[in-house]
Amino acid sequence: MDFVQLCSGGKDSTLSLIKAEEYGHRCICLGHIAPEADTGDANSFMYQSVGSNLIPTVGRCLNLPTYVLQSAQKTKTTTLTYESTGDKEDEIEHLYVLLKRIKRDFPTLKAVSSGAIFSNYQRNRVESVCGRLGLTSLGFLWRLRQDDVMDMIASNNINAVVIKVSSAGLEPHRHLLKTTNQLMPVFRRLNDKFKFHVAGEGGEYETVVTDCERYGHGRIDIKDHEIVEEGEEGYVVVKEFDFVSKVDGGAEGEAPPVVYIAENEDYEEVGDGVDFVVDAMGGDTSAIKSTMSKSGLFVTSSITSATNSTDIVAQAKSIFSQLDTLLRGRNLKASDVFNVHLYLKDICDFSKINVIYKAYFGTYLPPSRTCIGTGKFMDEGDENCYKVVQLDVSAQRINDDRGGKYELYKNVECLHVQSLSTWAPVCVGPYSQCSIVRGGLMYLAGNIGLVPETMKIVEGGWEKELALCFKNVASVLDCLNSDLGNCFGIVVYVTEDAVEGGEDCFAVIKEVARDQVKCNGTIVKGRAEGLSEEGEGEGELWDGYEDEETWREITGGVSSEDVEIDGVDAVPMDIPISIVVVKDLPVGASIEIEVLNGTEKLSRLGFESKELNIGGGGGGGGVLMSNVLSDRPILWETGYYDQEEYESEVLVYKSGSVTEVSDFEGFATTCKVRFSDEVAAIILTETRKSEERSGVGGGKVEYALAQIATMIWKAKKEANLGTDLGCVRLYYKGGGQWKAREIEEAWAKVSDLGLVLLPVSDLEEGVQFCGHTVAYDGGRAESDMWVKEQR
Repeated sequence: MDFVQLCSGGKDSTLSLIKAEEYGHRCICLGHIAPEADTGDANSFMYQSVGSNLIPTVGRCLNLPTYVLQSAQKTKTTTLTYESTGDKEDEIEHLYVLLKRIKRDFPTLKAVSSGAIFSNYQRNRVESVCGRLGLTSLGFLWRLRQDDVMDMIASNNINAVVIKVSSAGLEPHRHLLKTTNQLMPVFRRLNDKFKFHVAGEGGEYETVVTDCERYGHGRIDIKDHEIVEEGEEGYVVVKEFDFVSKVDGGAEGEAPPVVYIAENEDYEEVGDGVDFVVDAMGGDTSAIKSTMSKSGLFVTSSITSATNSTDIVAQAKSIFSQLDTLLRGRNLKASDVFNVHLYLKDICDFSKINVIYKAYFGTYLPPSRTCIGTGKFMDEGDENCYKVVQLDVSAQRINDDRGGKYELYKNVECLHVQSLSTWAPVCVGPYSQCSIVRGGLMYLAGNIGLVPETMKIVEGGWEKELALCFKNVASVLDCLNSDLGNCFGIVVYVTEDAVEGGEDCFAVIKEVARDQVKCNGTIVKGRAEGLSEEGEGEGELWDGYEDEETWREITGGVSSEDVEIDGVDAVPMDIPISIVVVKDLPVGASIEIEVLNGTEKLSRLGFESKELNIGGGGGGGGVLMSNVLSDRPILWETGYYDQEEYESEVLVYKSGSVTEVSDFEGFATTCKVRFSDEVAAIILTETRKSEERSGVGGGKVEYALAQIATMIWKAKKEANLGTDLGCVRLYYKGGGQWKAREIEEAWAKVSDLGLVLLPVSDLEEGVQFCGHTVAYDGGRAESDMWVKEQR
């Protein structure tokens, strides 16, 4: 892609340009926001102003045109995330004007590269402007380790001169005008003492690059300067400098142009031409199952089109019109939605549905999402088999309306990284990588095996894809100060083609998944923000070898189950894993994982667990495991339900008889946790058919579903849950054994919970139904209802 490099003249913007070019992109110009002439150091949260007068010469060294917009650099919106308010004086809106002009002058422009390493504040703003202009954000330094960044500075011979210091331990007259390579021993000592960021990402220092290998046409020679001290801070004013040509014979040649732009030039917004309009196709929503808790949790399931049109766009508009009606009826809006499940009959409609999806949810902190291609929603012959898209939605009301007892609060936090980087894939659609609800539960978007820097599916088959899925998830969790040790449950979606002919496929999936959870996807928690110890480096998890298999082959080492991550040597390996075979997945992936995780905060809070009176035929019983980051227990329960429990606790709600109940053995897996004054029960369930019997008839479907309903009912009762139960997402083996209507009618007799019902190609051997739900109680602790924003 052709890209513009946002250039401060410093080491990070120079290195990010080099990395973007290494990945095959082409830099066509530089863009710079300059301070007003008499401001000196503007101390902007966003832009480096010291050394700004050198930028045109930097462009000359790189032989690139340079676009400069002079700005008063006023910060109007200081929140961590950014959404345009239309204030033309805000320094971010000046970036919009700059990039809009460059896009006009360069029709081939597709991307914007920036040098943010850990600053969410800067990254969010660049991504916001890029989204408005239809450009891709490139951030190839994002969440690289401090050591790695500085090693790249040295290996590319980047002569980065320190021109501003603003940290304890750095003295203006002592450390200014020295290079980062010269000061690395000082930076390391300060890191040990003050947690100083050696790459300067915390604003500890700023640099200007006077020479590097990429400076193919010349270098900068600083001739005269002045040091300005302001308290403990200090910066350099470069008063005189020369451009020294590198061209043979010393001929400078014609310098590339420098274009100066007025800050108020052509501010008008560029739209994508797609707006969502609620129309009459929404239809009657009274039949759609939805629930709303006292604490503001809203769940609605199985929204399908109210129109008879088979066109995907028409059906999508109908669905979102219905959703909008449902949300408004509960005093909710689209921005309150935190998690979505999108089911497509044909995955080829993926790009079409994303256009309508984006028009409804927008691009500002959209909900996390899982998308799969089911091949069908109903068995053939069903009156609704023409429907091609289905939606399930969870939302959390931001403000509490219980008589004004509580003030406005926020219960949902999103991680939405849109910059192409080596960290983790950007989402292949308008959704966030993760939504955190009530400070405890992390709803991760469905993750496929994409190589982050290329956004292409990794080669080598579905096992490679699965391993990369977990690595990508672990990278996202690490960014949120959590890891897979806090995982509550995993759903693995695998395509028919991937499992065809593989008798042991399900067993291998579970083995790979548990190994990856054990080693946290090979991601060392906190590694990006810390310094490596001596002898560590690329592949440090496997003692310097490129992967686990090489390490085992060369050293005879033990499996990943014995590898400690951050001192953790006991990971609960009985994490519930449900495997669902589907028709297709987005962008040609063979496998996708959906992970429900806990935050670090949740792991530190008190847990309450009780062993349920499961009993029943076939054995089973409770298994008590320890959370890896807490001495308090979580109960993972496995067991069987007998006919007596079934009849006494579930069948009271139905009339008629159930025959040959021994045809089914119910198997259920539950995780239940209590944090502070809130309860969350995460429930994954499976119902296995008896190996001795193959037929399904009479009331046996009702009995199978009743076992799932019983387990949810027990968990709700034991955890003192109110009515805040989400819908039950239930996958079942199709193949004409029974009809969806039969299952829906049976479920209605045993439970009043919403049901998301999808026929799938296959489940694990012996499993007839598998699914999961999430439940909350109706209370909340005010101390838990906050989101910390940190620049």
